[in-house]
Amino acid sequence: MNTAIHATLLDPAKSENFYFYNNGITVVCDKFDYNAFQKSDYKVQLKNMQVINGGQTCKTIQETLSGQRDDRAGESAYVMIRIYQLAENHKDFVNDITYATNSQNPVDLRDLHSNDEIQKALELGIQELGYSYKRQREEGGGGSNVITSSIVAEAVLTIWRQRPHQAKFLRREHFGKLYNDIFTGLNSAQAVLAVLIFRDVENERKRPSRPNPAEFIPYASHYLSMLIGRHVLQESGIALDELTHRNFVDVLARYQALREAYYQQAIDAISDALKKNYGDRAISLQQLSATFRRGDLLAVLD
Repeated sequence: MNTAIHATLLDPAKSENFYFYNNGITVVCDKFDYNAFQKSDYKVQLKNMQVINGGQTCKTIQETLSGQRDDRAGESAYVMIRIYQLAENHKDFVNDITYATNSQNPVDLRDLHSNDEIQKALELGIQELGYSYKRQREEGGGGSNVITSSIVAEAVLTIWRQRPHQAKFLRREHFGKLYNDIFTGLNSAQAVLAVLIFRDVENERKRPSRPNPAEFIPYASHYLSMLIGRHVLQESGIALDELTHRNFVDVLARYQALREAYYQQAIDAISDALKKNYGDRAISLQQLSATFRRGDLLAVLD
């Protein structure tokens, strides 16, 4: 069962808009008939009907309605159905339709948000700081001065919102249910600094410059970034909402001058937190992975 479809059907405020949320159902058949004189509630007769796209939608609707005591559940929901009448010798064409309707790129939530006022304001502000902000997936170009909205979302949720486990493991929700948590109140200076910190930590994870890196490094980039962000604000003597374009250059210069020390402080803090959680016993890689995934260390690191 698709939980999102199920929840929409049961929500009176959303079910009436089900038609707009769902991609619809595609059906092929040998023949169909309907009464064209009807003004509404058309009844269509189909011969040898086959659902080739939207099977999950059909199954979820069936399970939702059959599992509810309230007979009115989902009664305001409508779904679009495409019906193709194809002769038996058109099997190859049926296969082509099946492939095409099931392999189209879904609309990315990042693209849906790309033209809202928050994203437009960030683009202008980031440009003033000397960087290029890409709001949509298809926008090309790369380089150290190019910043995408997806990396901003991940870095900000990690560092300034202090939810590193969600930043890493709930990426599909960054422009969904977590969007307002990430972007509301965010300014360009905060966005750029978060990205630069996160990039540095990720580069160290991928290409360690220090001898004998700790075993937890492959799992801890987001936590390290969060701790470094804290140190930067503390050393600069400012709160997050005081980080703006006016002091961005000075704060960035301080970070770049002290980033090695900040990184080591973050390493030490995570080492201490792991000891508090596990004592001196050996920690398996599976335990490390689960610890960072669940966010077990957040309370210890506060």
